[in-house]
Amino acid sequence: MSDETSDGGGDDRTPPFDSEVLDGSGRTDELFEAVADPRARRVLSYLESVSVNVVELDTLVDHVVECEAASEDDDSDTHRSDDADRHRQRVAVALHHNHLPKLDDAAVIDYDPRTKAVRYWGDDRVTAYLEMFEAVERS
Repeated sequence: MSDETSDGGGDDRTPPFDSEVLDGSGRTDELFEAVADPRARRVLSYLESVSVNVVELDTLVDHVVECEAASEDDDSDTHRSDDADRHRQRVAVALHHNHLPKLDDAAVIDYDPRTKAVRYWGDDRVTAYLEMFEAVERS
């Protein structure tokens, strides 16, 4: 047997089926569940749109709050600042304790809760899911 065949480098062998390799992490269900939430999608959309791969939690909170304010149906500009502050705090808590850990578990980000830093590596699955949800929301 040649060295090429013995080390698996030959083209004539079919590799064994391994769903862990095919989906990138074996965590497709966790990713789909995480991306099903609009806040998580806003986080991922933001991460995909920026040219840096590390973002602070506060930056993500600001982005989510802005998106939610822009999508409000009531056109009300009469929100008191204490209501806005409470809303921002709720978003921060939800991201810190729920959404970012789920995205970390799905292996699409690295979230360090101590430093509140989020690292996004980019992921084709994320892009596909975001496009699918956008298409559904537009229809």
